[in-house]
Amino acid sequence: MALRPMTLEEAIKEAHFRDRDVFVFRDPKGKVMVLHRTREGKMELIEAP
Repeated sequence: MALRPMTLEEAIKEAHFRDRDVFVFRDPKGKVMVLHRTREGKMELIEAP
């Protein structure tokens, strides 16, 4: 999980840089979000409850 809040764009760049299929982060409002890379290589955004 990312330590600092980040925008969706920052999180996507970070996930690509770290070559992660799953990346958990907090958005600027503090909500937990999950990025998941599909088999096609696209990133999907999942909001954690």
